[in-house]
Amino acid sequence: MKTKLLSMAVVMSCFLGAQTKKVLFIGIDGCRADVMMSTPTPNIQNLISQSIYSIDGLCAATTWSGNGWSTMLTGVWHTKHNVQDNNFTSPNYVNYPDFLTRAETYNPALRTISLAHWSPINDKIIQTADVKSNLATDLAVKNAAVTALQNDNPDILFVDFDDVDHAGHSYGFSSTVSQYVNSIKTTDSYIGEIVTAMKNRPSYNNEDWLVVLTTDHGAIESSHGGGNLTERNIFTVYSNPGFIPQQISKTVLESNKTFNQLNFPAGTYAKPASQTPFNFGANQDFTIEFWVKPNAAYSSDPVMISNKNWANGKNKGFVFSGYSGQTFKMNIGDGTNRIDLVGGKVETNKWKHIAASFDRDGLVTLYEDGVPVTFAKMNTIGNIDSGLPLSLNQDGTNAYGINLAASYKDVRIWKSVLPNDVIVNWANQDITTSHPYYSQLLANWKCNGTSGNTLTDSGPNANHMTVTGSPTYNAGIVNNFKVYDYTSTTRETDHFPTVLNWLCIPVQSSWGIDGVNRIPACSKEILAAKETKAIIEDFKIYPNPVSTFLGIQYQCEDKEIKAEIIDSKGSNVLTTHLKSSRGFYDEKINIGNLPAGVYFIKINGSKKALTKTFIKK
Repeated sequence: MKTKLLSMAVVMSCFLGAQTKKVLFIGIDGCRADVMMSTPTPNIQNLISQSIYSIDGLCAATTWSGNGWSTMLTGVWHTKHNVQDNNFTSPNYVNYPDFLTRAETYNPALRTISLAHWSPINDKIIQTADVKSNLATDLAVKNAAVTALQNDNPDILFVDFDDVDHAGHSYGFSSTVSQYVNSIKTTDSYIGEIVTAMKNRPSYNNEDWLVVLTTDHGAIESSHGGGNLTERNIFTVYSNPGFIPQQISKTVLESNKTFNQLNFPAGTYAKPASQTPFNFGANQDFTIEFWVKPNAAYSSDPVMISNKNWANGKNKGFVFSGYSGQTFKMNIGDGTNRIDLVGGKVETNKWKHIAASFDRDGLVTLYEDGVPVTFAKMNTIGNIDSGLPLSLNQDGTNAYGINLAASYKDVRIWKSVLPNDVIVNWANQDITTSHPYYSQLLANWKCNGTSGNTLTDSGPNANHMTVTGSPTYNAGIVNNFKVYDYTSTTRETDHFPTVLNWLCIPVQSSWGIDGVNRIPACSKEILAAKETKAIIEDFKIYPNPVSTFLGIQYQCEDKEIKAEIIDSKGSNVLTTHLKSSRGFYDEKINIGNLPAGVYFIKINGSKKALTKTFIKK
């Protein structure tokens, strides 16, 4: 068998060219993308300058290293590999092995080396590698990596640095914390030495290296593990001299709206006239979405919307509530089993868009401001009909003792699973018959009245809510509503198919990989299970990094738009107005006088504002 595999490798090498494909995979534990980009890191920036990359990648909560490294190495989410924390209680690596193990199985002649500062990577996650070495310091990891490149012949070299995470826990994960910033600088110098050793290999000209650079999670303050976006935001760099540089960015969908604001004092609640549409039983898929703004600080777990007795999470029904006084959560139960998903911070006097889709034979997915937070398998949840009324700002008993003072807007319930892109694109729009899921709309309470105790359902069922208590209204309020479109950005699951694609190892559909290949496919004959994800954007910037003139391509209906350049501290450093009679913009902005660093360009149109990141060299 080994002879056949070696023959296959030789044939494939001839087919693809003389160079031997290899992978250098570098992970920096706990490295925040925004801090890395604002820190002088010349070696990382050199990799980025010839890469397909994103600083808007996502991991899933819970944001522990066990979950993160398992996900990026196996190519599947925690719902499959079954690791959500650092305890590794019952991992499923037998069915979902890491990409080094898959590579070894495909071709045992491949030389695979894993050098880790965080030992569970080698002790728990990576099942098969020719060399697995746990090192006590990042310096030792760097030295071992340099030695491996000088004296060994790795086809996959996996390198794990951990000191950045240690510095964050000790001093804080912030660009204002010198110890954290300096640890990133030190790691950058280590990366420089490793890449230099790679390029100094005698056989380097006959090798074709993919360098992967990423992290397992972000952080907030001095910790991680939760569902805040800064904890879930990661960077992904796929670097090779042959790549056309490309940044994969999120899109910010932002609008200033004038509307009538509904305010519920603590203890005030509302419920619809008919409860029948919301009896979802054991099989009916559904989606719930709404805007909420706490008008006062809260503690514990006050209800936002629910149809269950919230005294116990196992009780039948669902609830969206506050959690621990600062964040929010979603719970669903069937009387025996329960699922609890925790989101990010909910700030007083700031609007937050919350949504969850419930695929009864698949996953429940929680969203925050348009961005997926996390998900769980629903196969343990049966009939959720509680016999209690759906209620806004209260649980189904209408007597829960912990209450919330809040404003609500655009409360919508659907009898279907809405995809992420639909949730994002319509979060700031009024529902019309052109909505792709309009036929599945059960209720749409816009909460835009000016008086009275009735919340009008503007959907086809006209299932109006009656308010109990004393709501107040503010007419003609202007507020900013912002959601984020991360649907095209990278995920931790993408590393597995991308690495194997680079090595021309076919990814089998039977493996159930959740990620997608992010680089050019190995060949037309040998495709990954999922094709390279198409990136369709109506707003592009080039080149990136840039020295003098930043090119902008943007298509919209507006004849004039405003472009703002914002530095990493949030200060506006340049504003210009662009005009186009055709609505297609292909302009250049002179940024030659700006200091080197990371900047944001914000395009302001009449309907939305879009933001991208660029590097000024």
